[in-house]
Order: sequence, then C-alpha cells, then structure tokens
Amino acid sequence: MQFLIQVIQSIFALATIIPFVTFIILRVVLSRLMEDKKRAKDITIDVTTALLIFSVSAMFNVIFEPGISGIWILLLAFLIAFGLAGGAQTRQQGQVDLAKTFRIIWRVGFLVLSLLYVIFFFVGIGQSMFKV
Repeated sequence: MQFLIQVIQSIFALATIIPFVTFIILRVVLSRLMEDKKRAKDITIDVTTALLIFSVSAMFNVIFEPGISGIWILLLAFLIAFGLAGGAQTRQQGQVDLAKTFRIIWRVGFLVLSLLYVIFFFVGIGQSMFKV
C-alpha cells in the first residue's frame, strides 16, 4: 500500500513540475478515448489549471520567499476574481450563474497561470545562474 501511495505521489509531482507536457499527454489520451473532443479539451484544461496552481505557487515561494505561501495568494486572487465576475454578472443579468462564473474564472486562471509559469520559469533560471 505504501508503494502505491509513493507511486501516486511521484506521478502527481512529475505532472506538477511539467504541466505543459501533462497537458499534451492528457489531451492526446482523452481525445482518443472520448468522442466529444470539446469535452476532452475542457477536462484537459481543468486538470492542467489545478496542476498549474500548485506549480506556480511553489515557484512563487522559491523565487520570492514570501511570508505567506503562494498557494494562499493564488486562492485569494481566484476568490477576488470570482467576486468581481459575480458582481459584474449581477449588474448585467440581475443574478449570478455560479457554474458559469466559476468556469470563466477557471479558464482565465489557466491563461494567467500559464503565463506566470513561463515567467517564473525564466526568472528562476536567471536567479540560479546569477546566484553566488
């Protein structure tokens, strides 16, 4: 049982370290297994967003060494974005569609976190090259 837990932890760690490779592998596998290609793409983006949250927060912690963990900062940013999107939706439509709002924030999060991953990747390389 302990071995199985270690294997799962290793797979999760590897998937988190290289989320774009995980994205490609998951996209290919789900596209072949599922008939609905749009749904396969959506699932791939959703899983990759979750991996990016862990990856970007870990990179943030290493690069900036903050007093608060990067995961909490990202979760706070998601909550603020959700509140702003919900407020905008309330002003436009008079009510909030929670599922739609969550889906929008999650997809925008994918784009923002992807950009942050690339930026932090190069910042981290730069820091390690110039560290004395």
